[in-house]
Amino acid sequence: MKPEEPILCDPEDWANIQKVLAGDFESFEQLVLKYEAMVYSQAKKAFRNEAEAEDFTQDVFLKAFEGLSTFRGKSKFSTWVFSIARNEIIRRYRKEHPEIDTSIDTLSSDKLGDNFSSQESEVLEKETTEKIRSLVDKLPELYRKPISLHYFENMSYKDISENLNLKMNTLKSYIFRGKEILRDWLKKDDEHGKR
Repeated sequence: MKPEEPILCDPEDWANIQKVLAGDFESFEQLVLKYEAMVYSQAKKAFRNEAEAEDFTQDVFLKAFEGLSTFRGKSKFSTWVFSIARNEIIRRYRKEHPEIDTSIDTLSSDKLGDNFSSQESEVLEKETTEKIRSLVDKLPELYRKPISLHYFENMSYKDISENLNLKMNTLKSYIFRGKEILRDWLKKDDEHGKR
């Protein structure tokens, strides 16, 4: 028989989760009080006003509450809640920007093959760059600024980290996440265009 995987969740959080699952819903309040500031600070970076950030934070904890029975304690509770928040931010941006789903013939420079003259290639490349710029404008602010400065202003990571007062690791993770979201949008767009 396979040994049980260890519980990585904080013991106090795990105890509260077990109480909630046993019907003591007030214990969930302890978890909310402990982690709402973390979710709210993410929401404030992603959305542009406090009211929206507050609503978003409540929604994330509602989702966490509804999905609590699926949490197995194989990570910290904060990690699990953070991933719910991150996925919800991405989902909202897709919903608010349905134009991302519009079909486009060329989305990446690797499609600019030998079939085009250099003049056509330049036009297509310009269209692709404009498309990517318009997608970057739709990113949450915390990803948009670093990506714009790095790719469109050609600033170095060092200059951006000083300019935005961000630690280098934080900056790199923002750029990485932002690129992931863009890649996801472009891929979705591409698949939509092939249908």
